[in-house]
Amino acid sequence: MRRWLPTGLAVAALTAPVTVQAQDSEWNRYTLENLGGVFVQFEANDACTAAGVNASAYEADVSLKLIDGEVGVLTEAEMLAHPAMPELHVSLDCADGQNGSSGAMAYSVGLRVQQAAQMLRDTQITLPESVTWFTSEVGVTTPGAAVDDVGAALNRSIEGFIEAWTAANATEGEGG
Repeated sequence: MRRWLPTGLAVAALTAPVTVQAQDSEWNRYTLENLGGVFVQFEANDACTAAGVNASAYEADVSLKLIDGEVGVLTEAEMLAHPAMPELHVSLDCADGQNGSSGAMAYSVGLRVQQAAQMLRDTQITLPESVTWFTSEVGVTTPGAAVDDVGAALNRSIEGFIEAWTAANATEGEGG
């Protein structure tokens, strides 16, 4: 029994999701201030889709969570008309074990806010898609649990984004 305990603990540690620290400082939150909203763009790779993790299944839920969190959700036309072209890009990536035979699947959930930016050293240079805020979470699951585990990681990431958005857009009277 004692021989298997360290192995069991190691496996448990490897299968627990790991959140990569978000680029969520006062400076990065400042880039979210007064944006008015974001266009939400999803993508999922083929391995996620094969495990049933379809980006389209999360789109409505994420939009509702953002709206409930007082984050504006823009249409693509509204985003393109906005001077900052703010986009919340959600990427869902999965990878099967070697040849798909191990029963394990690694996943990554990434959120990044992209918006137009202008270079300080030369204001004639503008970048249409600069990443100004991001977070990601990685974990290991099984193909059968991938939908639930990736969904839970996505929810945690969205909650972190809403927290950052709220802090950036709080009025003086709200403590911000």
